[in-house]
Amino acid sequence: MNKKISLGIAISLVAIGCAITFVLTWTVSLGIYNSKISTSEKYEGVYQKLREIDATVTQNYIGTVDDQQLESSIINGYISGIGDKYASYIPPSSYYELQQTQAGVILGAGFEAEEDSSGYLKITSVYKGSSAELNGVLSGDIITAIDGKSLLSMEPGQALERISGEVGTRLALQLLRDGESISVNLVRQQLEIESVSSRLINENIGYIQITTFNAKTADQFTNAVTSVTNDGAKALIIDVRQNGGGIVSALKPILNQFVPSALAATVEYSDGSRKTLIETDSESSIDLPVAVLMDGGTVSAAELFAAVLRDEYGATLIGAQTFGKAVMQNTYEFSDGSALTLSVGKIYTKSGTWNETGLKPDYTVELAAGALPGNISDDADAQLQKAIEVLTPQIPAE
Repeated sequence: MNKKISLGIAISLVAIGCAITFVLTWTVSLGIYNSKISTSEKYEGVYQKLREIDATVTQNYIGTVDDQQLESSIINGYISGIGDKYASYIPPSSYYELQQTQAGVILGAGFEAEEDSSGYLKITSVYKGSSAELNGVLSGDIITAIDGKSLLSMEPGQALERISGEVGTRLALQLLRDGESISVNLVRQQLEIESVSSRLINENIGYIQITTFNAKTADQFTNAVTSVTNDGAKALIIDVRQNGGGIVSALKPILNQFVPSALAATVEYSDGSRKTLIETDSESSIDLPVAVLMDGGTVSAAELFAAVLRDEYGATLIGAQTFGKAVMQNTYEFSDGSALTLSVGKIYTKSGTWNETGLKPDYTVELAAGALPGNISDDADAQLQKAIEVLTPQIPAE
């Protein structure tokens, strides 16, 4: 049965609805306004101090101020002040290159580097087929000068910016290796990153190295597994030593091949809430003994990969304790093309978190002093030899 509502009641209901909408909108707007006023007042003293300093420098400084460098230093000073040691400001050109790297393409001279406590840059990885590899650059090399300028005379973050540049331009580096100074001239290029390589060891053990995790890594890993198993591999050694991490989204399709169905990792945010980070959902999986090689250069996504393989698949971890970065980071892009990478949560797997402490291997094996994976022979690689020793008894007899 239809019920009729009088015109007066209808008008009253509309009026009440409008009033409620107005009150809610006003309340939210007031909250935003108060927040902005609070933030403005909070930093007004800092802004005033900067204005006074700028006026003093402008009137009295005998040198020339590089406005771009000054702006970068102010921004980096703020980021340094928040206490997030993994946070970073990424200028537009560097952010574009980062996006390309995450997509599996490099725009540069073919290496990754990080700031060293000495004030120099340490090369953490060299991409195969790159200008850096072709000119003999090695992981562990220390960059002391770029284009003839000492890194010790540069502001924090400036050296990393100087490495960037347009494809086809040249980059001159002064390197320090085992006390010897080496000069190299590189060419910045566009190159697809080969983040996975593989080969057969001892006729029945497949060796797969992952140097970073990007958008192309999962497909390359699948091809590597197929290659070594077709060649007769009955066990796998997966090497993530000196792997600085990469994008977490690259992990799921790889872990799917080992762990068909598992809540592999979660993230705990500042408010105490938890959300799923990785949940596998494949219908089949690899059934081979696995050992994972790791060391102090195994960082972030690489640590998460190793942790999940041990927790969910039973892989054996061999080598040295990892870096200890179990932190979820988000990247926030700004209108000018720059970005901010910020730590927003702590990562957990079934066995807990390894933040700050690092993952402890099941078998602790150190390389000889000064030795780095990739720069030594298989026979001299004690960690690789231990993996072979551990896996061999697990290989089924034919």
